[in-house]
Amino acid sequence: MQRSSSEFRIACELVRNGVIGKIKNVGIAVGDPGRPCDLPEESLEPGLNWDLWCGPAPMRAYSSVLSPRGIHNHFPAWRNYMEYGGGMVTDWGAHHIDIAQWGLGTDNSGPVEARPPEDWKKWKSKRGAKLVYSNDTTITHQSGFGVHFQGEDGDVKVNRGRFVFSLKGKEIAKFEKRGDGSLGSALQTAEKTFLNSAKVKLYKSTHHIRDFLSSVESRKKPITNEIVGGRSAICCHLMNQTYYNGEVIKWDPKTNTLSEQTGKPEWLTRNYRGIWKV
Repeated sequence: MQRSSSEFRIACELVRNGVIGKIKNVGIAVGDPGRPCDLPEESLEPGLNWDLWCGPAPMRAYSSVLSPRGIHNHFPAWRNYMEYGGGMVTDWGAHHIDIAQWGLGTDNSGPVEARPPEDWKKWKSKRGAKLVYSNDTTITHQSGFGVHFQGEDGDVKVNRGRFVFSLKGKEIAKFEKRGDGSLGSALQTAEKTFLNSAKVKLYKSTHHIRDFLSSVESRKKPITNEIVGGRSAICCHLMNQTYYNGEVIKWDPKTNTLSEQTGKPEWLTRNYRGIWKV
């Protein structure tokens, strides 16, 4: 979805065209990794097939936190628990790590290593995991500003409706809040000044749903196809595995397999329950 917003595209074009120099690190602020589900038991909601709701996940007592009763207007929190989701690392991570991948030009590849935080403690470490790429660029899970590309010559920070671009210590364009002018003018400044004759022009979509429908009609790949989405999701899961297990994981992005005798095959799957098989 974010790839169809101009602030993300322009941020990534600045990075891909080398405007801020070699990228040293990309900071991503996405929230906590998944955690074990420890919710107290509640009486079952009438009419709910709880066994079917749990699906391949472990069977446990009903909780309205996982499956809210009746009509609700919020995002259910099942996503916070590792038995049902992957916390915000796979939730918001699917958005922000995806933008990091786009900016790094690694849609057809991925990291070669995932590292836990230096002071890792099981279920207590919530920031500091890293993905490492073959050119030594890293993606670091941290608190802060959405996606933060840190280059040798400058920085590009981007989030939904927010954009800050600095070069050699000088702020070039900024929109974070009211009083900063407009997002459009900040993006126009960056684009006209630094991308007028850019060699790398990324896929331009101005409406994500329309882009998907056009793909259905034309049979051409949309802005975020299954390969792109799959590789971004793999990044999220690798990061979570470092939080869950506290070990360095070596990864082969060509075969999407663990390498150099690191990690365990069971980390890449789960114990499926009942009729649920993959």
